[in-house]
Amino acid sequence: MGRPQLYSPRQPDSPSRQLILELAKDLEQVRLHNNELKKVRAYERKSFYEKLDRLEKEKEEVHNAALTAAAAKRDAMRLEAEEILQLHLEEEQKRKEEVEKLWREKLERESVEKARREREEAARLEAVKRAQEEERRRKFEEAEKAKKAQEEENALRDKVVQEQKKKEEEEERQRKEQGNAAKLQAVEDKKDKDKLQQSGQTEMTVKVLGASHRTPQQIAEHQRYLELHQHLKKFRKYMIAETKTNPVLKQHMGDMRRTIKKCVGQLVTDDKIANRTPTNEISTILKMSLTIPSPPVDAHQFLAFPPTNLTTLPESETKLPALLIYLLNIFSKAIVAQLIAEAGITPKYAEPLGVLTAQIFSMDPFSFKGISMIDILLAKYHAVCPVLWGFYGNEATDAGKVAVGWWREEPSGIGTGGGAGKFVTPQTHEERMIGLGAGFAAISLRNFSKTARKNPVPNTCFWRVCANILNVPASEVQDTHLLVLGALLRYSAVRVVGFWGDVGLALLRKAVVEFPAGLGGRKGPARAGVEILRDIFVRERCILL
Repeated sequence: MGRPQLYSPRQPDSPSRQLILELAKDLEQVRLHNNELKKVRAYERKSFYEKLDRLEKEKEEVHNAALTAAAAKRDAMRLEAEEILQLHLEEEQKRKEEVEKLWREKLERESVEKARREREEAARLEAVKRAQEEERRRKFEEAEKAKKAQEEENALRDKVVQEQKKKEEEEERQRKEQGNAAKLQAVEDKKDKDKLQQSGQTEMTVKVLGASHRTPQQIAEHQRYLELHQHLKKFRKYMIAETKTNPVLKQHMGDMRRTIKKCVGQLVTDDKIANRTPTNEISTILKMSLTIPSPPVDAHQFLAFPPTNLTTLPESETKLPALLIYLLNIFSKAIVAQLIAEAGITPKYAEPLGVLTAQIFSMDPFSFKGISMIDILLAKYHAVCPVLWGFYGNEATDAGKVAVGWWREEPSGIGTGGGAGKFVTPQTHEERMIGLGAGFAAISLRNFSKTARKNPVPNTCFWRVCANILNVPASEVQDTHLLVLGALLRYSAVRVVGFWGDVGLALLRKAVVEFPAGLGGRKGPARAGVEILRDIFVRERCILL
């Protein structure tokens, strides 16, 4: 074998070629270096992004953990809120159930109370009905007895007159025959004695009526109203007798009477809308009475003092249907009875009764030639409450009680002292006077300035009755005066000031302050009831006396 040959690069042919080779070698080195740099940069970039990804992942884990914690906290708060809400809902449900339970219990109590009131009202109405039936039966029996007694008295009087006439004729014959002057003088003395006895009886009547401070004109006026009251009683009996021969009248009269009494009893204190129904019903009944055939009667008989221009009318123009007069009389009786029964206990109840009375008696269809038939009601007031017109007496005596209108349980006469029964209790008398006083104020203090109708009881009537009481001497003032005065003024202060201004204030001060103070050391509930009005006017009406 031969010796191996060693390779040796070929020596460049020239220096330029050598330079090119070196340059190529350098360029190859640069390329390799650039590739290495690229790999390094790629690795650095990869490492950087991996680091960023790791950091971002760590942050994401932190954020996710925070979000998870927040979500858990939110869920816990939501659960707590839901529990609280559930508790509130349960409490609200319990509260509603409790309210509903209380409401049901209240309704049950009200239902029971209403049923009880209805039972009591039914029992009261039944008792009133029985009492009215008993009263009608008693009055009928009394009327029969009175009629029989009157017939016997008339027969006896006729017999006495005949005997007296015969006796006088005999005496006259004897005088003519004998010319006996002594007998003639005796007859004259007898006549004088009779006149003196009659005069004494007249003075006694005036004393019983409590008319010692009244003028003859006032006494005559009061007596005229009492006569009208008695005439209305006879007229009522006449109408009952008419129903026996008039079937049409009998068919309607009883129903109308009961309807009027029912409607008067349906009035309420604080609901004017509700009061329209009974008012319209009464008005309808009275208008219906104008169309139902009934005997005509002279309207002058039911007016205490007819105007002179009406007294000259032909008889055919002075007639009114008897049924209308009868129903107005029944209406007046119902008003007075309701005032005594209700306003005597609660004086405020007199207000709707006063409104109803003024409305009915101011309506033209129920008037005579423009003149109100209010005298029918005033006649009853003169009979049951004479102190309003200045007639009174000493309440410690029977005659004085009759004079002030103290009621008897079974009276045979009103305001005459002729009743056979015992007097009612002081409590009953007090309630009667309070109800009648409050009723007169409610009727007479109506404001008709905004209507074309005329006030049937002018406001001056209220002033006049107050003056009649306030002018009574202090030594003669009775408890009845104070009861009626307190009832007149209890709910009238605003109207008194509205109608008369400062003069009205003077009237209130005179009545509430000066009048009771003038009674000296005399004390009692009646006086206290007047004096307390001063504080009531300040507290309720801001009227300072």
